Amino acid sequence: MMSDAMQALPPVVGRVVPEYDAFLSYTHRDRLVASGIQKGLHRVGRRLGQLRALRVFRDDTNLEVSPDLWGKITEAMDRARFLVMVLSPAAAQSYWVDREVGYWLQTRGRTQLLLVLAGGRLRWDGVGQRFDPGLSDAAPPVLTRPGVLPTEPFFVDVSADAPWDPQAGPLRDKITALAAPIHGKPKDQLAGDDLREQRRFRRLRAAAIAGMVALTVVSLVAALIAVVQRQEAIRQRNQAIAERLTAEAQSMLAGARAGGDIRAFGELLAARKAAPLGQSALLHAVGQRSTTLKVVDTGAEVPGVAFSPDGHKIATAGGGPDGTVQLWDVDTGRPIGDPLKGHTNKVTSVAFSPDGHRLASGSWDDTVRLWDADTGQPIGDPLKGHQDFVEDVAFSPDGHLLASAGWDRTVRLWDADSGRPVGAPLGGYTSFVHSVAFSPDGHLLATGSYDGTLALWDTDTARLMGALQAGQKGGLVTVVFSPDGRRMASASADRTVRQWDTGTGQPIGSPLNHPGAVFGVAYSPDGHRLATAGSDATVRLWDADTGHALGAALTGHTDAAISVAYSPDGHRIASGGRDHSLRVWNLDEILAGYAYELEGVTFSPDGHRVASAGAGPRGAVWVWNADTGQPVKTLTGHTDSVLGVAFSPDGHRLASAGADQTVRLWDADTGEPIGAPLTGHTGIVSSVAFSPDGHRLASASWDHTVRLWDADTGQPIGAPLDGHTDAVWSVAFSPDGHRLASGGADDTVRLWDVSSGKPIGDPLAGHSNTVDSVAFSPDGRVLASASWDHTIRLWNAGTHRQIGAALKGHTNTVTSVAFSPDGHRLASGGADLTVRLWNAETGQELTEPFVGHTNLVSSVAYSPDGQRLASASMDRTIRLWPAQATPKMLCDKVNSNMSRKQWRDWISADIGYSTLCPGLPVTADGSGGA
Repeated sequence: MMSDAMQALPPVVGRVVPEYDAFLSYTHRDRLVASGIQKGLHRVGRRLGQLRALRVFRDDTNLEVSPDLWGKITEAMDRARFLVMVLSPAAAQSYWVDREVGYWLQTRGRTQLLLVLAGGRLRWDGVGQRFDPGLSDAAPPVLTRPGVLPTEPFFVDVSADAPWDPQAGPLRDKITALAAPIHGKPKDQLAGDDLREQRRFRRLRAAAIAGMVALTVVSLVAALIAVVQRQEAIRQRNQAIAERLTAEAQSMLAGARAGGDIRAFGELLAARKAAPLGQSALLHAVGQRSTTLKVVDTGAEVPGVAFSPDGHKIATAGGGPDGTVQLWDVDTGRPIGDPLKGHTNKVTSVAFSPDGHRLASGSWDDTVRLWDADTGQPIGDPLKGHQDFVEDVAFSPDGHLLASAGWDRTVRLWDADSGRPVGAPLGGYTSFVHSVAFSPDGHLLATGSYDGTLALWDTDTARLMGALQAGQKGGLVTVVFSPDGRRMASASADRTVRQWDTGTGQPIGSPLNHPGAVFGVAYSPDGHRLATAGSDATVRLWDADTGHALGAALTGHTDAAISVAYSPDGHRIASGGRDHSLRVWNLDEILAGYAYELEGVTFSPDGHRVASAGAGPRGAVWVWNADTGQPVKTLTGHTDSVLGVAFSPDGHRLASAGADQTVRLWDADTGEPIGAPLTGHTGIVSSVAFSPDGHRLASASWDHTVRLWDADTGQPIGAPLDGHTDAVWSVAFSPDGHRLASGGADDTVRLWDVSSGKPIGDPLAGHSNTVDSVAFSPDGRVLASASWDHTIRLWNAGTHRQIGAALKGHTNTVTSVAFSPDGHRLASGGADLTVRLWNAETGQELTEPFVGHTNLVSSVAYSPDGQRLASASMDRTIRLWPAQATPKMLCDKVNSNMSRKQWRDWISADIGYSTLCPGLPVTADGSGGA
């Protein structure tokens, strides 16, 4: 808002006429706001014939290139009458914004200081005479210092005025309030003057047009101009809409704005159609949702989800009052047939029979129902007996028994063929029973109740085999058996999952800590992984053997994830949420299974395999199927951690570098070692690389040397390449095989002649810390280096001179760098847990960082076709990311085009409806979007 007091501030007098009426201070993340404000100040109060009403300094339009940047800025500030500050969380973190306002307050005071809020919060601390630093995330540090401002300042709030078009009425009114003190007029007077000038302009324009109408030729020219102007107006409108949609979608994907993935994907696709935009937002969306196969709006919360035994269908329990069950096609995300209707209240759980032909559902209408999974028709009458809500249902492995758990504190067994109860209810609980699960052999039934009791029953005798207090204070929400029946997992609202030995009843290891109440838990078909769904709106993966988390959480739900299930082949997970969504996740993008940190990663030349270097007391090389995400071979032989790995150009051999001071060669097809270890280094071997012809091998070591080996015989070639003065961390051959690059802890990059073993020129100096990784571009002309100094540098491989400025973006050690096969892009990984993509020609980041690892990213590698990027991490996982993005990749994640009403609400009523995903149906207006 803008107060009358601010409007009435007098203009500065008694000074030499300044060059600028106002200096605009902002962070470049707020450049759209700043541009809109500058344009508005130019326009409001402008008289006919004037180019602009006020002279406003903004660095993008007025600042000249100069080695003394701060000097130029202060010179401009000294020549300005007013300082207009754009405040936001980004501005609060900006060094330059804080420095600029500090300089102004020191030299000019606050009477000519005008504030504009572009985002975030401002809260005044009257006692401290400052903005409250704990509650004002938009205020730069200087404005949070005690006593900085004698009275509470007023500000113009434009945070809700995106895309900040100064022609828009609400924003123009606010800019008028901002311009009033600069003009030295009350707001009302300025607004009146501006309105009169606009009317005057319209009158003159109308008179001119009337005169030109009399002239036929001029009239035709005017018509042509009008067409061009209209086209330009449409272009500008569409551009503004596209920018708004992109910003909104990115905010939704980050979880900072309501809307969810379906809307975000639709807005990104619509933005690309409305105006030509870069690949950045699309690539980031595809990358951050690389594990999302499908996201479907079911129209109600999804408290239960189950895969059919053949993996082709998913059943969801409808959490709405209409009490429906829906079947979905896993591949297309489309509903199979109509909803299964019969329940009269919320459906809480669903389960397929082992043969997949029947489906059971439990409901808050106190009944269990059986359905024909092929036709969707009910089988028999509802199974009645519970006296309160039914929370869970489960089939026995042979399909003849059905168990149900209820709020009436009982578990009931039913003949799944006849629908009749089997024996008396299983009771003795002190609270409602939330979960039931049969053991894989069908002889045991596990139950979890809200009083925290985990009970085991003999299904043949209905005898209680044992009960234990799980120690989970939030009650047991879900219990499941591992596929081999030796373990059980219990999930609780106290944010923990515990595993139990079914033979002894003892807990296995420490609890798994999910950062939210856990509503769902499931074992993978091989029993080595666990998936949990929680109130923090995430699905998380765990190593069931070690209890370690497998990478970062799977994000996308906008409310609690309340159900989860593995597909029969273990490649997918389905989760249901309170946000009404069913999500199907692709686990092939997360390679996991190794028990220790992963130090290196590389693709095979055909792109179908990924090899990784594993740490640990007896390190190993793991080989994965890059298409399925499944481990193929484990190569063991090193007696310490493996730090580097490389495929030969023909893909039949692998080389590995070990902390045991050896290099080893392996048959990549059989996994068997080739010959004896290559010895000679006297320190840890950190990196290996094959020459392009495959006949030579280079190794880098902490003994300060690089060595060359005959890759066919394993014999050393010549003397060690000696020149580094500290550990050598990385080595790479040039594409023609004539040169070798190495990077080391002496902060340098060195080039070597492969034939002679002699250094080529002086070391490439510029980094201020260890060089961890080096890579040649595919044409051999450029060399990239990644360093612990948080930067990447590009070098001319011929002249040894640095190309441009260092690439900055990582906030910690940069551990790895790799060129794309076409040489146009560069990928990097770092200790800041991110993977970043760069334009190799301009040095600019292509998109926001890919975030998905929970520990240092140790290595990155492009697939040979350039379509995928692999990253290895100390979090024990390899992630596969899309290195390219197309609109189809987003379309493949949804099951329909948005409805026409959604188009009007989300996109614009001014742009005609368009189907963005060819081949997908259009959602009917008023439906849930499924």
